[in-house]
Amino acid sequence: MKPTQFNKRWHSPVNVYMHVQKLTEKIGSDALEKRPHHKRAREARIAGIMAFVLTRIRKLPTVLRLPLHDPPDAYLMQPNSGTMDITTVEITSYRPSKESMLEQLIRTKLHASLSSEYILLVELLTEDKVDYQEVNDYAVKNNVPFPIWSLRKIQQSPDTIAEIVIMNPEVSKFTVNVGEEAHYFSEKYKIPHVVFTKKVSKPEDVREESNLEECNIAPWESLED
Repeated sequence: MKPTQFNKRWHSPVNVYMHVQKLTEKIGSDALEKRPHHKRAREARIAGIMAFVLTRIRKLPTVLRLPLHDPPDAYLMQPNSGTMDITTVEITSYRPSKESMLEQLIRTKLHASLSSEYILLVELLTEDKVDYQEVNDYAVKNNVPFPIWSLRKIQQSPDTIAEIVIMNPEVSKFTVNVGEEAHYFSEKYKIPHVVFTKKVSKPEDVREESNLEECNIAPWESLED
């Protein structure tokens, strides 16, 4: 099936993981982390880890895509009773600062017009401790309508390991070994690495179609609005 203007190309988190590995082998991990040119690849990696966590939480396979224009930073999609549930992802970062993570989020994100269809993901670029409960207390007290997650990379070699903390509506922690999650996803859910969804008039007509030739296209190289 050839893509048309009505098709959306979605990548499994396994496909994202494979392409991130290939890119890292080609340019090195330092370049991947620091070069502005690879920002979308870093966002795809974060969205892929989020997809693995959502798959575990909801027990439904989660696929993703990066939109052509930013914001938002990514979309996550899960099948649900014949339709497709789509979650919008906004990614920000927190570095060592005089501000706490909560203070930065209040100043920059928590009063933004994000709906309950969003997940706000904070990439922690510090080894310092952060107060997750403080964020949870503020979010609950002020009825913040969207989930707030954080991601901290614990280890990159030999396995990529990250810690995800969900801070709203309650505090939950997940340790993610990306290689193990990719293996689990592949064994549990027999879906293609790349699928297309076609716009239809009725939700019950939504379907997925695969295209094996598209598997060689990285998520950050296949951007659509």
